[in-house]
Amino acid sequence: MAIGVVNNESSVGLKAESTEGTYTAPSAGTDYVAVLAEGTSANKTREELTRNILGSSTEQEASRVGIAEVVAELPTEFHANTTAGAAPQGLDLLFRSLLGGKRTNTAETTTTSNTSTVLNFTSHGILAGDICLVKESGAFELRPVASVTSTTVTLAFALSNGAPSDGVVVEAFTTYYSDTSSSISLSMEHNIGNTIQQRVAGLRASSFSLSNWTAGSLPQASFSMGGLSLERADAAQTATPDFTADALPPVALEACLYIGGTQYSYSELGMTVENTLSFLISACNASGKVNSRITDQVCSFTATKYMDDTNLTEWDAFNNNDDKSVFFYAFNPSATAGEFSECVAVWLPQGKITAVPAGDQDGIATDQLEIKAHKSAGNDSIFIGFI
Repeated sequence: MAIGVVNNESSVGLKAESTEGTYTAPSAGTDYVAVLAEGTSANKTREELTRNILGSSTEQEASRVGIAEVVAELPTEFHANTTAGAAPQGLDLLFRSLLGGKRTNTAETTTTSNTSTVLNFTSHGILAGDICLVKESGAFELRPVASVTSTTVTLAFALSNGAPSDGVVVEAFTTYYSDTSSSISLSMEHNIGNTIQQRVAGLRASSFSLSNWTAGSLPQASFSMGGLSLERADAAQTATPDFTADALPPVALEACLYIGGTQYSYSELGMTVENTLSFLISACNASGKVNSRITDQVCSFTATKYMDDTNLTEWDAFNNNDDKSVFFYAFNPSATAGEFSECVAVWLPQGKITAVPAGDQDGIATDQLEIKAHKSAGNDSIFIGFI
């Protein structure tokens, strides 16, 4: 084939780099990411160095080029793995680049005398910030963890159905959290029409946005990346993409939102994580860049919730500069009423309400909440769970 490359036949593969900036090609179908057709891109631009020299005409002198800028945009569906608690295939590397921190835990079984806020174990591997799926028969519930001891787990707020049964199971999970010192760099194989390969090295996530989390829609997770190099070759994809481990994306229905532990009715929400990506510049390097580091991180949350004429809780917290936590989730239901799996969840333990203007949703009054997450002890401002 010559001209006429079909863009919908494209693919994206990602690999963690052992040496930052050294391209690592995908080696298997599971190294590929199910990206959305709209908005996926990888591009390189070069800084033009103009030369203005006096001479016999007003024409331009030949310019030179300086340091290249490499960027990529990877929009994806926000979904879990088909295996309970396993890391989502493509999102795993992206979240490890964005946040840095990752931990996993197998399913745990409680002992006796559980309460609506405290689960008891002989021993467990759950940590504060993790998000637990408590699998009470016919009454599954998701809750973030506030604190732990070697034998107990205290939930951030009570289970709606009260104390679970003795021996109830807490499902396996993967948790991503802020630890940017552990952020990884990625190589990306961007196959255009399965005929042209763009090989990108030294990529690191500069931002993340959670969007389309609107009642009845499919939430999307979009990543912006900055890199060190991009080269192009006439070649097909290295392997055939295999997305069988990816769960179906959840529909934002029964996708509840809790602010300060209180459940609210809302029409849509969104979240962003903005990393300040600083490149180490070196004139001794051929590209001018050695590597990159995340030097600052800001996590912001927004929600359109309906006003409640019985309280002004968020308004009072806004005026008093009080902390408010944020917890929300989505899942795929099962055939058994009250039970579900393939969950995605976000826990922001503490944040400041920075704005709460009055809004309008089809003639109904709303609060347009804006909350900025912040750390407490450190590495604890944001937790994203896949269960």
